[in-house]
Formats: sequence, structure tokens, C-alpha cells
Amino acid sequence: MGQHHRKRGERGTAFVELAIVLPLLFALLLGIFTGGAAYFRKISLVDAAREGARYGASLRTDAAAGGLATWRQNVKDRVVQISGGQLTAADVCVDLVTPTGGNVVCGVSDPPGASADPTVLAPARLVKVSVSKVTKIEFFFFTSNPTLGAKVVARYERDIV
Repeated sequence: MGQHHRKRGERGTAFVELAIVLPLLFALLLGIFTGGAAYFRKISLVDAAREGARYGASLRTDAAAGGLATWRQNVKDRVVQISGGQLTAADVCVDLVTPTGGNVVCGVSDPPGASADPTVLAPARLVKVSVSKVTKIEFFFFTSNPTLGAKVVARYERDIV
């Protein structure tokens, strides 16, 4: 009365189904995990670049204290610090430029109209920050190594009188 009988051809079906579904499930979970980690890294890079541009926009370039080279290093150090260990100084490009309309320092183009800023009656200098980092995304037998990056430009606020 309480016995459960299976047909002879159905004995190993549960094991076969598990063997088929389990690797697909693990591949899906691995893809979700590594994709989510890559997305988190991308957000961190964008935040670090944005914060670095803000910091550089308000930081004085003092000729007596090393001038532009010191300014660049300070901004670069700030971006690396904000990234939470995801970036090194080699991953960061920082510069303070006068816009010409075609200036692409650090891979960042001048914004439209920046070469004739009506606020200061001259081209206001721009802080350009770009970061890039290679990451790894895995999905089953497929691996991808995209380069994550962020590019930010901000007006150098010390030019405004």
C-alpha cells in the first residue's frame, strides 16, 4: 500500500536531469556574480573620476609648491584613494588644460563652447580626468576581459574671479 514503484526506464532520470541542469545553474550564477562585480567596479571608477575632477577644480596650482606637476600628482592621488584600491596611478590620467575646441588630453574632448567662456571673458581652464581598468567577466566556458573606464571634465574654479 505505501510502496512507490517506478517504471524500469525512469530509474536514473532524476540524476541525469540534475547533471544537465546543475552546470547551467552554476554558469548562470557565476555570470551574475562576475557581471555584478564588474558593474560595481564601473560605478566605483566613475565615482573616483568625478570626485577627482571636483577636487582638482578647487585645488590651487601654486607655482611656489611645485606648480602644475604637484597639482597633477595630488589629483591623481585623490582619484586612486577614492577608488578603494581598484586603481593605481598608472590607471589615471589627469591634466589642467586651456580648451581649444579640439583638445583631447586624457582622451577627454573639450565640451562645446568651452573655448569662449562668457563668465571670465576668456577660455576657462578645464580639469580633465580619465581612468581605465581591465576587468574579468566569466560565464561558463566564456571569459571576457573588457576595459572599464570613465572620463570627466570640470571647469577649473580658480579661474573665476
